[in-house]
Amino acid sequence: MLRRLVMNLRWRYFILRGMDIDKTAKVSPYARLDHTYSKGIHIGKYSFVGGGSLILTHDYTRLKRYDTYIGEYCFIGMDAIILPGIHIGDHSIVGAGAVVTKDVPPHTIVAGNPARVIKEGINTAKWGSLVK
Repeated sequence: MLRRLVMNLRWRYFILRGMDIDKTAKVSPYARLDHTYSKGIHIGKYSFVGGGSLILTHDYTRLKRYDTYIGEYCFIGMDAIILPGIHIGDHSIVGAGAVVTKDVPPHTIVAGNPARVIKEGINTAKWGSLVK
């Protein structure tokens, strides 16, 4: 019950910062969401962002801010890095430790540094669990 309360308060904090995170999405307490341009983070319904993951929305080298989108029913693995301006399609899985430098098409699994497509044509259920 305490965990649910903490997660609800954290979600409210994200919303107050201007992030567009669906109420059904789960963001690990150890995930790092960019607060430099909070309004640029968009996470769809029933998506999961794992611990240690980093979602960026700014690029100081070019002094630019970008919107970063994570679609519906997605899974972002532990310690994954999503660079600014990336779109992760619905029903996609990003492997642990992946560095996503390009858009991820819907219904795919990507992994590696830089992230590459491992498998296409997949389907996921709530919080990115793979449906066989």
